[in-house]
Amino acid sequence: MRSRIRLLRGRRHDQGGYVAILAAVFTAALMMPLCAVSVDVSVWYVEVQRVQNAADAAATAGVTYLPDDFASAKATAITVAGRNGYPNSGSSSVSVAVGDKPTQLVVTIDSTIDNAFGSAIGINTETIERSATADFNGPVLMGSPCNTFGNEPPGAGTGSNDPVRGPTTSVIVAPPGGATCTSNPQLWGAIAGPDTPKGNGDEFMTRTCNSGNAGCTGTTNDEFEPQGYFYIVRVGAAAVGSTVGVQVYDPAWVENGDTCTVAPTGTMKNNMNPFTPSDGLQRYYLTPGGGTPNNFCTGDTNSTTSTAPGITTSYDLRNPTDTYNPKVATPITGCVKQYPPYVATTNAISNKSLDSSLGATYNKALAQVYHQWVSLCTFTPSKAGDYYLQIRTNVALGGTADGEGGFSGNPKVYSQTGDDTAVPGNGNNRFALRITGAQRGAVSIAGFQAMSIYANYTGASSTFNLVRVVPAAATKTLNIGFFDVGDASNPGTVQVLPPTDSNLGGSLASCQGAGVVTGTITNCKLTNVSNGTGWNGQYENIKIPIPSTYTCTYAQAGGCWWRLVVSFPGGVTDTTTWTASIDGDPIRLIK
Repeated sequence: MRSRIRLLRGRRHDQGGYVAILAAVFTAALMMPLCAVSVDVSVWYVEVQRVQNAADAAATAGVTYLPDDFASAKATAITVAGRNGYPNSGSSSVSVAVGDKPTQLVVTIDSTIDNAFGSAIGINTETIERSATADFNGPVLMGSPCNTFGNEPPGAGTGSNDPVRGPTTSVIVAPPGGATCTSNPQLWGAIAGPDTPKGNGDEFMTRTCNSGNAGCTGTTNDEFEPQGYFYIVRVGAAAVGSTVGVQVYDPAWVENGDTCTVAPTGTMKNNMNPFTPSDGLQRYYLTPGGGTPNNFCTGDTNSTTSTAPGITTSYDLRNPTDTYNPKVATPITGCVKQYPPYVATTNAISNKSLDSSLGATYNKALAQVYHQWVSLCTFTPSKAGDYYLQIRTNVALGGTADGEGGFSGNPKVYSQTGDDTAVPGNGNNRFALRITGAQRGAVSIAGFQAMSIYANYTGASSTFNLVRVVPAAATKTLNIGFFDVGDASNPGTVQVLPPTDSNLGGSLASCQGAGVVTGTITNCKLTNVSNGTGWNGQYENIKIPIPSTYTCTYAQAGGCWWRLVVSFPGGVTDTTTWTASIDGDPIRLIK
């Protein structure tokens, strides 16, 4: 019995040894490799985060070129991925594609890494793959989907005397999509002199306020923007490497009166000077007797007295910038111009200033710019993207005479970031802009987030291109601002309409107003708009929720343009500032 117990005890002892041996074998054969592989797994985890961060950075950098320039979007994404350690070669690869919408960019990065311990069990490498999808609203474009901004009067000809006055016919190339481009949208671009009261309609380029103007502290305009206004010259891929011309109509301030009641005095004739070979009478004199607006007269006006100083207007064109901040963009050589006020102390000019046959009194510089298309510059874009045209009125005249009625090369036009209070200017300068060149159809010019315009028409209703909103803005809110609406003889209406090419129908719902009108705005239509009903020098802001299902023909430059219908039965002569923005970051990662 005892032996058996001892035997039994001996067997149990022998079995414990067997377990120890099995445990040792198991640990050596399985657990130790698994522990080794776990080290590789931790490396994989770190690599996943690095690859994801690189994909995020590449997608957000490249998406800013969509929907117009996928080639640049792809190239930028691959470059940024490489900067973050994942070039499109060797042990990593980068693929780039358009997402579900042409405003979305999908970047996928594959990274193959060596395993330190996994090779012991036959797993030599591991490939990590991560993707990112970015969506882009884009800068808010206002006022025009076209290669023109404002009215487009005919040029005065392209004869041997001065080829930059023309062309005589329209240069408009309408973009594909739902928007309309016309030579007579019944508005001009506008900018005020810095000493002009804000209540005259320019929200941002005026230093001073009259009593009761919104956004003021006493007589100081709290919204004064010393760098003026920026316009976007959007260059498509087809225009890269092609000569692009930027022209300004009537770039200098010359008193005409808001309603063109101030015409040149004296006897006028069609061939008054080399710059009006056949139409001087119409171009300068408007109509026999004067006082009737036509499509040549911009309505430059002095806001106070005949002895107040006129406006020095400055223009410069800047290169694209990855920050989409035009204030930090670099200037394009040869694209900086200034124009002095040619009539600063009287309300009218004389035919003697315009008639080249009258000798010493003839002012060639005035004849070159007054009611004429003038070349700001020509340039050859090296890349597609947004170039920026700056217009301001608070820079002292400098540079050298350009022989075309202006002055060129003053660096203060773009380098002066603040105000120069020694520069006077009272009144409003009205103008138009257009793009010329063989590939002008691939270029558009529009206001950037804010613009001042002058509407001068006698009809009961006019429809303007207001703002472009692409589907990337779905679920966000469109904010539209109007300042100083309603300088008209009779009350009118202002209505925001969706794009004709969208899925939103014929009118908008859920518009909320703040300012003169507060609360729900039915059909997004403001009524009883006039100075007499509290609109003079005041704000109106409208918030419009953009449905999650919103879509439009966003792949085409003429698509997705929201419209503004302005209706004043007695006509309107009104300088107004429009602003637009979309809530939230314009670039967002959606996957």
